[in-house]
Amino acid sequence: MPPQQRQTRILAIDDEEIYLHAIVGLLSETYKILIALSGQEGMQIARSAPQPDLILLDVLMPGMGGFEVCRQFKQDPRTRDIPVVFLSALDEVETKTKGFEAGGVDYITKPFQGEEVLARVKNHIENRNLHRRLARQYARFKTLAEASFEGIIIHDQGEIVDVNSEAVRVFNCEPDQLVGQNLLNRLPENCQSAILDETDRPYEGELENFQGDVIPVEIRTKHLDERAHAASVTAIRDMSVQKSIENEKAALQDENRVLKASLEERYKFGNIVGRSSAMKRVYELVSQAAASDFHVIITGASGTGKELVARTIYELSRRNDNAFVAVNCSAIAEGLFEREFFGHLKGSFTGADREKPGFFDEAHRGTLFLDEVGELKPSMQVKLLRVLENGEYIPVGGTKAKTADARIISATNQDLAAMVRQGTFREDLFYRIHVIDIELPPLRERREDIPLLAESFMARFAPDGKSPRLTGKMLDTLSHYEWPGNVRELQNTIQRFLATHQIALPGKHSVSVTEENEAALPSDGLNGALDTLECRLIMDSLQKTMWNRGKAADLLKISRWTLQRKMQKYQLARKEDHNY
Repeated sequence: MPPQQRQTRILAIDDEEIYLHAIVGLLSETYKILIALSGQEGMQIARSAPQPDLILLDVLMPGMGGFEVCRQFKQDPRTRDIPVVFLSALDEVETKTKGFEAGGVDYITKPFQGEEVLARVKNHIENRNLHRRLARQYARFKTLAEASFEGIIIHDQGEIVDVNSEAVRVFNCEPDQLVGQNLLNRLPENCQSAILDETDRPYEGELENFQGDVIPVEIRTKHLDERAHAASVTAIRDMSVQKSIENEKAALQDENRVLKASLEERYKFGNIVGRSSAMKRVYELVSQAAASDFHVIITGASGTGKELVARTIYELSRRNDNAFVAVNCSAIAEGLFEREFFGHLKGSFTGADREKPGFFDEAHRGTLFLDEVGELKPSMQVKLLRVLENGEYIPVGGTKAKTADARIISATNQDLAAMVRQGTFREDLFYRIHVIDIELPPLRERREDIPLLAESFMARFAPDGKSPRLTGKMLDTLSHYEWPGNVRELQNTIQRFLATHQIALPGKHSVSVTEENEAALPSDGLNGALDTLECRLIMDSLQKTMWNRGKAADLLKISRWTLQRKMQKYQLARKEDHNY
């Protein structure tokens, strides 16, 4: 069974007991009656729990009259919502008007008729219960609306009746700036139908807030009374953050797609060649450097490709529409540093017959590549540091400072950290240029890239695309050399090969194309020649695929098991394998 409902309570305040007895006899069968013989007593009862649902109040009472008692009820938050019905023998219009002005909801003249009192009391009790239900529903709605992540707007054909705090935030205004306004005026014409019509899907559009900002939104409307369209609820979701996240996600996906495509390409990232694990780490750092505007330092032995990496960063960066200026710091005389880097004005010194821009001018909004930065003299380091610290420089002969807007990419084959400890390189300059550090591995630490680099140089330097072929033995010779000159030495070796048809390395037996061809002519007949040819084809495939047997088998169009058997037949194995 449902819990028993609380009996409706009526407080009767009258200094005449005869009227109190009449009220009790008339209403007690239906309601619980509380009585008070004075205004003070009635106020005490009304303010105590449980409070009455209706107050019947006499006008003329000793001490505090009924009108004053009613006014105090309406001033007290605990009793202001309790309806007050006046009972009085005074029948003048003026008196009744005072009663309504004091806050009463009705006025019954004594002597009263029982049926009239019953009817009016019933009517006010029903109104009281209705107001309570509406208040509870409104409180529930406000709680739900305020808990919503969407802006909730109640309106009648666009005219705003009520809003929640999220709607106030979206429109960036005070609530009273919205209530009473027409919502349609805040939306573009093609978006207004989302306010007036119900749709199966949210409408995506834009609105302009009170500060003039245009905000991407999702809008959906629900009519509370579909027949009369008396009121509608429109939910507005601010999509600014989501759109921003989507845009950032799309940009990251594009960046990752480009990076992944470059990393998964056969052997290249921009113009850099190599697919070893060491080079993949370099590719990741290059990608990070290209996506930022921080200064970069590239370290590595001579010939490892520091300038190539610097140019790749520049080409992938947002500064690639402007100049890439490469400077060999070891070739800059100490006394000419300011003229070379900052430029000079006409007449600033003897022979200055015209104005000449400096490196910072040429690299404005672009990239300034400082090769061999460790060769800068201490006085030159100070002048460079000053520009990097305050972003300004003054041309020789000038008085007005210019703004330096160039990204610095430095390179060195020296240990700058050790030079800082030794006092030959400024620590503050070191940290200015040493934001992103990319260390290039020597070629001997990325031997698996040597065949790829060799093939790349062959394709780049071969006249008319025609060149002798690098054989398996040649690639094996290249792969096992120490390469003190790194990639630059390998490039020079390939260029010599294209000219002489020989692979000649210091301390190594030179291998020529003729020698390879002669070695291919066996003395043991056709079967021996076929075995030699098969062995060489297998060796070439293994070298080209970095000894990946699955890929080599695919190149040869044989099964991996067949390849394994033939490798055992010809005793083919990498030299490194003999160390295991």
